[in-house]
Amino acid sequence: MISDLFFLLFQKIKGARYIRAGKCKKCGLCCRMITFKTGDKFITEEAEFERLKNWQKHYNHFFISGKDENGILLFTCKSLSEDNTCRNYRMRSWFCRSYPHVKTDFIAAGGTTLEGCGFYFKSSKEFRKFLE
Repeated sequence: MISDLFFLLFQKIKGARYIRAGKCKKCGLCCRMITFKTGDKFITEEAEFERLKNWQKHYNHFFISGKDENGILLFTCKSLSEDNTCRNYRMRSWFCRSYPHVKTDFIAAGGTTLEGCGFYFKSSKEFRKFLE
């Protein structure tokens, strides 16, 4: 809860064009359908993921759970329980705490949260305020 308030405050201070709104429905999709990038390229090979885990240890909290139709590896969090709650909630990573990530170019291009997710993106200001 405190981390959510901090995240929203940070967005307001930095003047984000979009903000995260809504709340978690505990569906677990965001813990199962994860993709990672190295640079601007999605991870498609297990060897790439192994190098990433050696470079940044927090990736050890995830395992490969499949591939999408484009060959991009899909990951699942090891802390996801049977009831879609986090077994390590107090110690979860920043990646998890800040989901869904507000990325202006992604949102402006029509990107949204996963279907069924309780979070959504909205403009930080009314349209007419941007014109002023």
